[in-house]
Amino acid sequence: MKHIKILDVFYGNKCNLACSQCDTRSDVIRHTGYDPTIDDIRRGIDLANKTFDVENWSVLGGEPLLYKKSVLEIIKHIRSIEPNKTIFFPTNGLLLDKNIDFVAELIDKYKVWVQVCNHTARFENKTLTQKIISSTEQIANKLSLPKLNPTYDWWHTIMKLETGTPNWLEYVKKRNLDHTDEGPNEAAWMKENYGIYYMEAHEFQTIHNYVDGKPKPFKDNDPESSYWNSCPSVFCAILYNKKVYKCAALATLRNFLDTHNVLDDPDWQPYLNYQPVDLETASQEQAQYFADTHYCHVDACAMCPSKRIQVDKTETNVLPTLRR
Repeated sequence: MKHIKILDVFYGNKCNLACSQCDTRSDVIRHTGYDPTIDDIRRGIDLANKTFDVENWSVLGGEPLLYKKSVLEIIKHIRSIEPNKTIFFPTNGLLLDKNIDFVAELIDKYKVWVQVCNHTARFENKTLTQKIISSTEQIANKLSLPKLNPTYDWWHTIMKLETGTPNWLEYVKKRNLDHTDEGPNEAAWMKENYGIYYMEAHEFQTIHNYVDGKPKPFKDNDPESSYWNSCPSVFCAILYNKKVYKCAALATLRNFLDTHNVLDDPDWQPYLNYQPVDLETASQEQAQYFADTHYCHVDACAMCPSKRIQVDKTETNVLPTLRR
């Protein structure tokens, strides 16, 4: 079975934050020049749905509330072919207060699971954190969503860690995943498989290096350790331009390097040569190989460090006005 636990649908890079080491490269790509068209996105969803058993869907890119028209079309399209599966909607939460009705409709009408990931929780000034929490609670109250206790019950209900293909179960075992893990200040309000969830992100994982101002892969020659220690997308595949990639960092790599004018750098060629599943031309064997190797390392994982390197989410590393 060509199983994918979560397939992220990439819609674009534009974001109101610029988190250092963002795996969709929205810290560096601050424009819409590489954004896919909505027609290509719809076509990619159709092809992915035919090629893979996608258990959960997600929209991913920059900040989705800057792409309201596009993400609504994506969600409507997914719902038209998958009426019951979970659709994740990750947002940094800073625009929730201006979009209460829009987000409430996503949850109520389209049964979307909104994931509010607060990237400002480590700021000394807690004004932004308080605004995000207040907006999250306002949406939950508007829809009369029951609050979960314990919070982690959503993870168990939606993700179904104990079910899946043998390679997924082996991944869960090796990763020692525990659905009872709960971070500080988490909260969730949920009906069935939809609702809204609040969490705080205190750091990001480093996915590339800089040498003399130019990005470089780490090339630690230990892709297995890079995958298990440093991958920010360990089980989330991503759909971009009708191709399925192992992770967002690989999907957006060419755009990232083009922005820095280093596409010809010999050090990056092994990673640029990574082959995603081209949904328009791939054979069943190629799709099956992707599914079989999705929850473990491939050679291209070596672009990330073999040992985890964290970047603290301070004001300087998050806010675009302070980034150099």
